[in-house]
Amino acid sequence: MNVNFGNVAEEYLKFRDDIPESLTKELEKRGLEIGGSKVADLGAGPGLLSKMLSDKGAIVDAVEPSLELIEVGKQHIGSDQRINFTQSYAENTGLPSNSYDIVTVMRAWHWFDREATIEEIKRILKPGGHLIIIDSGFTSASRIVKESMKIIQSYSPDRQIRAAGTKELASQMINSFPVEWFDEWKHARLDLMDLYKMDYDVRFTNEEWVGRLASVSWIAAFKEKQRISTLNRIGSYLEEHFPDGRHKIPHILSVAILKNKNSLPF
Repeated sequence: MNVNFGNVAEEYLKFRDDIPESLTKELEKRGLEIGGSKVADLGAGPGLLSKMLSDKGAIVDAVEPSLELIEVGKQHIGSDQRINFTQSYAENTGLPSNSYDIVTVMRAWHWFDREATIEEIKRILKPGGHLIIIDSGFTSASRIVKESMKIIQSYSPDRQIRAAGTKELASQMINSFPVEWFDEWKHARLDLMDLYKMDYDVRFTNEEWVGRLASVSWIAAFKEKQRISTLNRIGSYLEEHFPDGRHKIPHILSVAILKNKNSLPF
């Protein structure tokens, strides 16, 4: 699937600001010191996670290849001097070596060339530093999600909805992560320190739910006419069946915390 999220940059910023506030608290409970840490946020998008970490006192280099996402991200962070955007790729960040206490990846690992990205992370992450890989999204536990997905599927060229990025190739999932990833991390001496998930709800109006769907990879990959037709169809369905326009959509957050054991004494 070829997806350019820059085409939906405004929707991404407005309707995917759904990271639970408890994320940073849970990381701190697990021994991650965010305040004062130097963080590289790879595949940062418009800086939603970067801003959350900065608000906790981190100094963040937000690495994002899409200029459109960076532009809306700069509007989002405003005058925050602790965040610096870099237009680059996770596989070749251009960031200084051995410089970061934490590297974060939010909803993006499945889009990367993982082998090249792991080598780049080992280069920029300090020995003993942490890699935090996070995924989140809505579940299919509600009627509105199920019906929306049926409509999206009906507009897909082959009438299929596939897992995003390399998740499509996964043989098995553990906490929303393909099992293959765990072997890759272990081989790279990125030791898994913790793996957890949490359920949470996000509230949407009809308009907000259509905007949220506009930013997902399945629709972002559509041609413009196809994308507009799909979203209009979903909007019509919502107005007909949910005229009050109030929804509580179940979401799940999955987190893997890894420690860089490279260049450490045995």
